Amino acid sequence: RLGRAMRATAENPRVAGLMGVKPDTVISATFIIGAVLAALAGVMYASNYGTVQHTMGFLPGLKAFTAAVFGGIGNLGGAVLGGILLGLIESIGAGYIGPLTGGVLGSQYSDIFAFIVLIFVLTLRPSGLLGERVADRA
Repeated sequence: RLGRAMRATAENPRVAGLMGVKPDTVISATFIIGAVLAALAGVMYASNYGTVQHTMGFLPGLKAFTAAVFGGIGNLGGAVLGGILLGLIESIGAGYIGPLTGGVLGSQYSDIFAFIVLIFVLTLRPSGLLGERVADRA
């Protein structure tokens, strides 16, 4: 029941409200579930590795966001394709960054390719590879 309410609220909160769903309650429940799952993951990680820092998920989160934007927000297949292509671009870039810079930069700078891809995608095709183009509203 909560899952259907979440889907209805995500699609159109006004219509969901007309159907008896309380959108504010559903949104609050969604955030609570997400926070509890994130806390549980943090506890499990800390119990396994013995340490947790507040900056640990920043770079993977940014790469996941880049992959989602690269493939197209709201498109699961596009996000998967974006993740695969981003991984390939980073791997190939890590292999060639040393020779291209004359040995000045090593493969530890491979994360820069995620940011370059993000800048290019947001500049040239903000809807992503498989995302639907949205017409500008006047």
